[in-house]
Amino acid sequence: MHHGLIVSSYGRQFIVEYQGQQYQAVTKGKKTEFVVGDKVKLNLINDKQVQIMELIPRENLIYRSDLNRSKIIASNLDQIIIVIAVKPNFNQNFLDSCLICAESSQITPLILINKMDLIESAEFASKIQQLYGDELGYPILELSAVDNCQQLMSYLTGKRNLLIGQSGVGKSTITNQIFPEAKARTAEITKYETSGSHTTTSAALYHIAENTDLIDCPGLQEFGLFHLELTEFAEYFPDLRNYLGQCKFNNCVHLNEPNCAIIAALKAGKIQAHRYAFYKRITESYKLKKNY
Repeated sequence: MHHGLIVSSYGRQFIVEYQGQQYQAVTKGKKTEFVVGDKVKLNLINDKQVQIMELIPRENLIYRSDLNRSKIIASNLDQIIIVIAVKPNFNQNFLDSCLICAESSQITPLILINKMDLIESAEFASKIQQLYGDELGYPILELSAVDNCQQLMSYLTGKRNLLIGQSGVGKSTITNQIFPEAKARTAEITKYETSGSHTTTSAALYHIAENTDLIDCPGLQEFGLFHLELTEFAEYFPDLRNYLGQCKFNNCVHLNEPNCAIIAALKAGKIQAHRYAFYKRITESYKLKKNY
């Protein structure tokens, strides 16, 4: 049995790379829970097709989920590049959700602020740098993808990178600047895609240099976290986890409990109000929808 790498997915269809060649892939039975970045065992059908037989265990997995549905996005990653921009509509909750997802999967995040050519971007980038760089320690890169993305290459080298962001932030421009051949690859699979939010997430993996991969997926408007456990949420906030284990009650979820170390730190100005508000919002929503 041979080993291959899934490099494209669109709906229930996949493209697998084996010995430098790409094949259309079918799955054994009805199982389709495979994703770009997966290493798989396969059988060769002919010079154009293979059958995926088995998944090789993943090192990590990125996926989003609401209460009833989930969607896997990519696997076996070294870095998640979260692309944001002042326009069209910056959503801070989306950024926070992506950071939590990266933390929960133990994958290094990089916040990439695009569209620095816009007048409004200087003030926006300064605020992001203060909130997420200076206070939380996340790496941040500023660039204008329409001009040049070469400064991003040093962050990508030697890693498998996932490029993720909301629609309109310029992910496609970044991908095409770094890997111009991506335009043709994208056009090839577009005809296979199905419409509908949260049902199909196509993605593609590009070998942009030796031992350096970039995975691009379509823009997302939300990033649900319902696959995580309520008791684990605070662990994925680097600004909150320093206070874990200091509360009066071992099962404290840091909402209304007495003698909560996190609430005390918030009142003392040691935790950003917007970060705790986000924590509280997702925790209360989780409890309500899962009937805690």
